Amino acid sequence: MPSILTRHILAELLRVMTLTASVLVAVIAFGAAIRPIMQNLLVAEDLLQFVALASVPMLQFALPFAGAFAGTIVYARLTAENEVVAMSAAGLSYRRVLLPAAALGLGLFVGMLLLVDLGVPRFWTSMRRLVTRDVTRLFVTAVERGEALVIPGSGTQLYADEVRVLAGDELGAGKDGPLTRLLLAGVAALEIGPDGRPQTEFTAEFATIDVYRANDSAYLKPLFRNATAYRAGEDALVYVPQAEPEAIDLGKGIRIDPKDLDLRGLLALWSDPDGYHKVADARRDALAALGAHDRWKAIGAALARDGSVAFADAGGRRSYEVRNARFGAATGDGVELLPREGAAIELVELERGVATRRASVPVATLVPESGSRGDRLHFELLARPEAVTAVASDLPGAAGGGRWPPRIVGLEPSPAGDVERAAATLDALAAESAGDAPPGTGPLGRAAHKAAGDATTRMREAVRLVKADIVARIVQRINQSLAAPLMILLGATLAIRMRGANPLNVYLLAFLPSIGDILLISGGEQMLKEETTAWGVLVCSSGNLGIALAILLAYRRIARN
Repeated sequence: MPSILTRHILAELLRVMTLTASVLVAVIAFGAAIRPIMQNLLVAEDLLQFVALASVPMLQFALPFAGAFAGTIVYARLTAENEVVAMSAAGLSYRRVLLPAAALGLGLFVGMLLLVDLGVPRFWTSMRRLVTRDVTRLFVTAVERGEALVIPGSGTQLYADEVRVLAGDELGAGKDGPLTRLLLAGVAALEIGPDGRPQTEFTAEFATIDVYRANDSAYLKPLFRNATAYRAGEDALVYVPQAEPEAIDLGKGIRIDPKDLDLRGLLALWSDPDGYHKVADARRDALAALGAHDRWKAIGAALARDGSVAFADAGGRRSYEVRNARFGAATGDGVELLPREGAAIELVELERGVATRRASVPVATLVPESGSRGDRLHFELLARPEAVTAVASDLPGAAGGGRWPPRIVGLEPSPAGDVERAAATLDALAAESAGDAPPGTGPLGRAAHKAAGDATTRMREAVRLVKADIVARIVQRINQSLAAPLMILLGATLAIRMRGANPLNVYLLAFLPSIGDILLISGGEQMLKEETTAWGVLVCSSGNLGIALAILLAYRRIARN
């Protein structure tokens, strides 16, 4: 007989919990779809897929409340019909009466552990990919809202006043053609540097952006017409009738965070946090800054040795020498080159070792090219037009344009101090960038050395934060899994304890602590994401501890009476 009662109560608990959870999940999942719908990130054909994907993560919130409701309703009915009294009179202990709720709670705990560790991370990722997979829709939405499309990893933001979308079949594009084409009017692009300041501002009357997709990645191929560019540190605007930048790789549209990983992935990330995108970004900044410091150090050493430094051009056929120069003060984005021993600076162009052009100037400016980093540090050498004292007859444009040579790729040869740092540890990078910059690196070399130190500091902070996030995720998942069985037992014990009360009133007493428990779990998780402390773990677990205490007190009153 007891086994029959246990199966009957357990089946009733499962039935009520399943129906309640289904209703709650449907409501919450549709609620989660409201925001992307309002932002035009979802269309009708994607809505059902999004809701289906959202249903799995929403189960972690619906199941605890559904369990509390099932425990309250089923045991309130048993109590109201005097079945609990009958079972007690037949010799069954209250522990045996509550055994079906405890058994369901144990199964729910195991199911919740699997859900929050294996199911929720994967479905969260699938939801984000569904919303961000259509690059065209993202850009159109940004234009309609007057916002910028931020290109991940490039520091570039694109604005437009108007946008029109053409599908690939309208373009007559073949298999290898663009998926869609965006026709833009009133375009502006902003390139943000590592220091958070705008480096290049770009405007165009019209633009087209072709969208390609290959290997689950999206690519943008822009083309600007009637474009004007302005770069920080240069008092000039550059106009070009047509500009065709390199294609932009958007990747898969999302970057994986700890919340997107299961326990095995979290432990792997803990043991090797260098692969985390925030740590990797800071490492790239540190390597680029140290590489830039190497180049400025090499330039400073060459100028200190004999006042001469050599560069190579983009084609590799020509080289340029700056003779009789020394570092001056920083100016804008560059550094002044001043003459040594009162003589003029000599600029020499060589082709296959033979001097083909030369000019003498009293002062020049060496400017690192925007967007160049580390071992790809490119330069521009600017000579002030009003300061040119002698120009060779075969040096066209120097007196009028004030820029010669137009573009320099890098040092020639590469500096000996350019060591391989790709496999260097965080401590090694931090030690290399610690302290003051060595003498002779010039003002931009000192700035690069400081930038390297800042980047290693960001690396340390990123490692600390990602490890704190891992601890927060594990603690949150454990407590979220414990909440469901505790809420079932709380509803059941309160229903027996408050015999004769309205079941909804009983559920209200179980519902309010359940809300507080979820809030405490979330609040403790946020505290742990900032810093791993015992206080954060206590806050995250305090809701479950409070519910467990309430269950014990209610059960004690039941057993005593």
